Amino acid sequence: MNALEFQDNFTKALRYKEEGRLVDSLKLHQELYTQLIKDAFDYAECVDSLGTDDDGIIIDTEQFYRNADEYLRSDNQACIILNNICMILAEAGRKEAAREFFIEAVKYLPADEDCASHEIWMEK
Repeated sequence: MNALEFQDNFTKALRYKEEGRLVDSLKLHQELYTQLIKDAFDYAECVDSLGTDDDGIIIDTEQFYRNADEYLRSDNQACIILNNICMILAEAGRKEAAREFFIEAVKYLPADEDCASHEIWMEK
């Protein structure tokens, strides 16, 4: 999925949520998050600090996952998408699943952002 398709799908997912089409919105948000994970893994493989063995298998898996995590923290896309999934699940009455996505979303909250608005949801 290229950047334009990603943005179009994100806009469509938000529109679906506003229209009450929660299942359709959730499916698109999940596709978007899956794409972010794929992009993060592609990024992680390209970083020079990873060593590989003779078969091309990554030796330093801890560094690989740190690189992928760095990619997901590089902007707020992962946080926003995970929080949107959280809110859709909460609206659908799936509070425990929503809580799990909230916890994951906070992991990718940019350092300069305040999560107070998210904490309000958690108190409900």
